[in-house]
Amino acid sequence: MTVDSPLIAFTDAPEASELAAIRRQLDQFNLDACGIDDRSPLAILVKDPATHEVMGGLTGRTSRSVLFIDMFILPESLRGTGLGSKLLQMAEEEGRQRGCHTALLHTNTFQAPSFYKKHGWREYGIFPCDPPGCSRIFFTKNLVQAP
Repeated sequence: MTVDSPLIAFTDAPEASELAAIRRQLDQFNLDACGIDDRSPLAILVKDPATHEVMGGLTGRTSRSVLFIDMFILPESLRGTGLGSKLLQMAEEEGRQRGCHTALLHTNTFQAPSFYKKHGWREYGIFPCDPPGCSRIFFTKNLVQAP
């Protein structure tokens, strides 16, 4: 009996169902390996008061005691008002409520590294990227106070 080699298909436009199939398999692998299945999405949305359209916000997830912040953006008109600080603090508090001990995110040198440093985030890695002269900066924050 022979086993056919699997097909390998490269795409830059995967279907939602294809991504979900990979997510299900990875979630099952992780559950089998560690016995924890607590992956949960997180979104804090900033909406226009008149139209209720999303103007910006923060997205991420929590899993196995870690808060991951994936995307965070506010329109220029709302930057510097304290709203970004409020959203970040809300995400951190939700992470704590979900039992997270640590938080992780990455940003670019042309985005907001000083914002995260101001809020107690610690740089743990930096990698050059395009455009030339720019880097991705990886940050972490301890969400629990030491005794």
